[in-house]
Amino acid sequence: FAAILGGSENSALGDYSSISGGSNNLISNNHASVYGGEAVLKKDLEATLVFDSPFTKDASGWWVADMAMFRFPKGVVVGARSSRCTYGEATLSVSTEDDTFGNCPEGDGSVTFGRSNTASGKWSSVIGGYGNTASGSYSSISGG
Repeated sequence: FAAILGGSENSALGDYSSISGGSNNLISNNHASVYGGEAVLKKDLEATLVFDSPFTKDASGWWVADMAMFRFPKGVVVGARSSRCTYGEATLSVSTEDDTFGNCPEGDGSVTFGRSNTASGKWSSVIGGYGNTASGSYSSISGG
């Protein structure tokens, strides 16, 4: 109940499986198929990828954004994503690459910079420092 349509050194072991070509392909699952051939696989992958990107790599290897506005409804985290944080909506956090000292913008519309800071109030911000918490709505801590 398996079929190999071409290629070399292919094995179709699963029931109702097929290999269309290529070499050294192995199918052991039932109802599975392999298109075969590196050129076919590359063509299929290229057809499914989106090549239109708002970024361009410059001569130094940096990815540079096009002159456009970007909208992030959920939020942006630069650096570590803190596993201890419940991120709010429309938040911004800039932190170290260490999850242990990551910042936590929990309040909707909140912003955190520095290290191990939390902005839990809505529209609150901690702009720097270490271990600070801005818990009231519209509250702000500059650092320290």
